[in-house]
Amino acid sequence: MILVYNKKKGEHMLKLRYLFDNRDLTLMLLGNWEYDKDNMDILNYYRISANAIYPYNHNGKTFILRFYPWNEKAENEMEKELEFIQYLQKKEITVHEPVLSKEGKYLVKKDTPWGKYLACVFKRVEGKQLSQFEYCDDIIFGLGKTLGKFHKFSSEFKNVQKISCFDIIDEMEFSIINKLKENEELFMGKIGEIKYIFQKLPKNKLNFGLVHYDFELDNIFYEETSKKYSIIDFGSSMYHWYTMDIEQSLTCLKEEKYFENDFEHTKTIFLEGYKTEYQVFEEEIKLFPIFRRFDDLRSYINLIDVVDETWDNKPEWMVNLREELNKIILEKENKINKDL
Repeated sequence: MILVYNKKKGEHMLKLRYLFDNRDLTLMLLGNWEYDKDNMDILNYYRISANAIYPYNHNGKTFILRFYPWNEKAENEMEKELEFIQYLQKKEITVHEPVLSKEGKYLVKKDTPWGKYLACVFKRVEGKQLSQFEYCDDIIFGLGKTLGKFHKFSSEFKNVQKISCFDIIDEMEFSIINKLKENEELFMGKIGEIKYIFQKLPKNKLNFGLVHYDFELDNIFYEETSKKYSIIDFGSSMYHWYTMDIEQSLTCLKEEKYFENDFEHTKTIFLEGYKTEYQVFEEEIKLFPIFRRFDDLRSYINLIDVVDETWDNKPEWMVNLREELNKIILEKENKINKDL
């Protein structure tokens, strides 16, 4: 089973050449950890998008192998992500737990016949993805409360060298100059608008820090008996205003059909839950359209980069994927072209 792009989430995506189910590579990387060799069918439930994700079993428990080409993300980014996760483990919040390799490392760097890769493993958290539940006010309140608690602990975390929204803006400008020459003036203007507002926006330890940047229903697990929420997949985390996470999470909820008729009520319940743990910066809430524009531009430019590479004898699934991605690119372009 493979899901390479979630249209609703607009997530970052690896280049097309990395989207193949390479089992030899997977087993080579998995060999750095202990695993049950008599139950390998579970590997069929893989997912490749921003990373390659493969579940596997060991001693009756399920673990998650995550890997990606080293040139797709700086090694220190992953190291700081793991450091952040280990910090959160010590707090009153549940996150997926990293697992040491046979050599006692949380992050494994491996030279393979397919290039250099970075790999890590996490224990599977309890419960089911929140997207699998019927929603109610209590669940939405708890979701907002969990995000508020996460931001509270993030605000107390020491500063580390990790990518920020300003680094992303620089990357977007570089991509526009090199790959969107026909629309360079238009898109540089859109990014300039975001940069101007971000530079004027107050930034301090209370409102700006490490955000999850993918705090959406697929990355939150809920255990019904204990009513415990668990957060997974910090791979997109960056320094940003905490409001970015709020906007993304609410946008994800708004796109669920369940909420489309009474979203304002859902938004109110979510923010009430959030405020029990952390403060909401009302002036930033008014800038939701700017935060949405930032995310839309980033995913748009990423997709342009993804479909840019071509080669002969492409498999049918890749031809179909490229067609779908081109449709999404057009939709995003039309959305970005509209005035805020």
